[in-house]
Amino acid sequence: MKTNSTEHKSLFTGYSRKKLHSLAETYEELAKLYRNRQKEAAPASADRKEILYRNEQRETNQIFANHLEEISEAFLEAADTVVHVSTPMEHKKKTLLQHLKKHGIQARELIFIEGRQSRRISMEARCVHRGEIAAEDLAGLLSVYFNRRLMPALDSAVSVGKNYDLFIFEDEPRFTILSAVSRAVKEDEKISGDNFSVEEYSQNQMVAMISDGMGSGEQACHDSQSVVEFMEKFMEAGFSKEKALMMVNGAFFSQNTGRNPTTLDICSVDLLSGEAEFIKAGAAVSFLKRGMHVEELSADTLPLGSVEEIDTMQLMVQLCDADMLVMVSDGVTDAFAEFGEGRLREVIAKTSYVNPKELADYLLKCAIGCQGGRIRDDMTVLAMYINQSAP
Repeated sequence: MKTNSTEHKSLFTGYSRKKLHSLAETYEELAKLYRNRQKEAAPASADRKEILYRNEQRETNQIFANHLEEISEAFLEAADTVVHVSTPMEHKKKTLLQHLKKHGIQARELIFIEGRQSRRISMEARCVHRGEIAAEDLAGLLSVYFNRRLMPALDSAVSVGKNYDLFIFEDEPRFTILSAVSRAVKEDEKISGDNFSVEEYSQNQMVAMISDGMGSGEQACHDSQSVVEFMEKFMEAGFSKEKALMMVNGAFFSQNTGRNPTTLDICSVDLLSGEAEFIKAGAAVSFLKRGMHVEELSADTLPLGSVEEIDTMQLMVQLCDADMLVMVSDGVTDAFAEFGEGRLREVIAKTSYVNPKELADYLLKCAIGCQGGRIRDDMTVLAMYINQSAP
């Protein structure tokens, strides 16, 4: 009788890995080139203007070198990504195939795949009889058999037909999040300097962001929008949140050398475990509401673009069913601060809203009320309701 056979396989073919390693080496060499330029000293006859110019060039080269090294590391990380591939024991495989056949499905090539952030079941399947069976129904059959809640992956075929097709299933998230935002534009301005984003970057990770550009109006909007869009693109490309943030910071610092810093507040939720990670770069305080208790989530950090290499602080919290998360821009916290420190936390604690839109609208209304109906700065309130399914 066969036992489980487990292999460690690269996510890429040998040729693809070689190309990625080659790209990584190229970017690393470019980084060294920029670093070597920093060592070039100004001639003894150089005047003050030339010395200042060379210092600026040295700082720019340092930033480019850091970016290139980050890209090189990302290519290496992707090239060396390893998945664990295993096949079920023969008697279990036979039992499963019989289980599926009873429901009119013939399957083959059954394998289990475990990556860095997911566990997947892959198989080829077709209908024994005429007609089609939805991939969700096949996921239901597998869920019963494996005693795990499974769902079709985004890259899976959507229905079982007469010909074999590839189906991929992964664990269904135990947590779902309902989110809503409420915003106000600073009086006498036409556009908000705040921007936000709520996206799922896989079926088990949700990331919410608020970015606040310095000042208000078009320039502030452009800066905060650029931060959000670049973060989205880097994360979609597979960069970690931390690496993406470092690269965006370097780009902004080289562009304005600290003149127009932009805050960034990130909340990343693992929808399988319910673990939430906050990363703050000069951002306002956030809140976790559980019943009548409210926890402040804050960090004393600098905004993006203020220094060449920024230090961020990560805050981890475990979410529970019916929790509420509240993220705000500093226009909201500044408004409540006029009535004393901790006033916003007290207001959140006294609310009984479970609808995130109602909570966001209420907090924005209160913030404007704190300033006598005036809107002295752009305001953004992003509220999230956490729903946890039964195990």
